Amino acid sequence: MANIAMLEGWTITSVETIENYSRTDDTCLSILDEIKNVSLENSEDSSDVTGKNDQALFTLKKNKAVSGSGSSGYISGNLMALQTGSDPVAGKIEFRKREVIKFDTSATTITLAETASGTAGAEILKLIVTIDGEDTSTEYKQATAAEADKFSYAAGVITLPTETKSKSGSVEVIYNYEKDGASVGNKSGTYGKTTHTFINCLGKNICDEIYFIQIEIYRCDWNANFTFELGGDGVEHPFEFKSLVDKCHGDDGFWSFKVYKKAA
Repeated sequence: MANIAMLEGWTITSVETIENYSRTDDTCLSILDEIKNVSLENSEDSSDVTGKNDQALFTLKKNKAVSGSGSSGYISGNLMALQTGSDPVAGKIEFRKREVIKFDTSATTITLAETASGTAGAEILKLIVTIDGEDTSTEYKQATAAEADKFSYAAGVITLPTETKSKSGSVEVIYNYEKDGASVGNKSGTYGKTTHTFINCLGKNICDEIYFIQIEIYRCDWNANFTFELGGDGVEHPFEFKSLVDKCHGDDGFWSFKVYKKAA
């Protein structure tokens, strides 16, 4: 009874991490830290069988289900990948930029903040020039060399159309550029992944003894129901999942709740 008694008389004081592993080869897919809250909801359907005067004779129980939810204190790309079903990528990532650059009467070129990417000869997506003192703005097309009504681009520098010579004004430029980074996609045809998940917690009893708790979810099915509240205070990363019956490994278990007392 000593080991069974260890399950009694303490409370969970913190959720430390949530670890997610591949169900095929045990690769660690993500570790969620700074967990602000997490819940594990267990439910079942029941119906009473009644006799004379509608007196309950016994209860039929079926359709056990387990679902979970919570939030992390920071944004996790690996969690996003589990939720959307996409694989994260790293390397050269494309970004979009819009710049408005002033030029004076002596200028024939302007320099962009970034190096535009894309097809050579068509790197600039849009360029619009507004001349000081004029009510209209003119959009110009890119060419291999600047002309009266065309501009050219090379190595981060735009050569203005020759008809802007000796004039001052501003240029609106829209282009894409690349940086070393990482990305997670969210495509319409991909859905949340299923993992072998461990929720790691710490607990304490009335004698201030520390316990380690691990909730093992054999088949954790992540879904894409999450909302980012952008702006203001720090953005949290919410998540939802279901615990599915693990019939593929010969067990009907949803989860196991395990505990041991840590050494002083």
